[in-house]
Amino acid sequence: MKKVLLIALLAMMLIGMLSITACKPKPEEQPTEEIMPEEEVMDEAQGAVEEGAEAADEATEEAVPATE
Repeated sequence: MKKVLLIALLAMMLIGMLSITACKPKPEEQPTEEIMPEEEVMDEAQGAVEEGAEAADEATEEAVPATE
């Protein structure tokens, strides 16, 4: 009788575990980010480099008269 009770208890636990894991909600889809075309990225990078070069030139022009 103890073996039958033990088997029944284990079967109920197994069925319970399977039903709990099977009823989990599906994860929500994450929205994907838009990918910029390569040309736009290159244009933006080139603009940033040019701005940085201009700023560096201005900084050196201001620093040179101060040291003379």
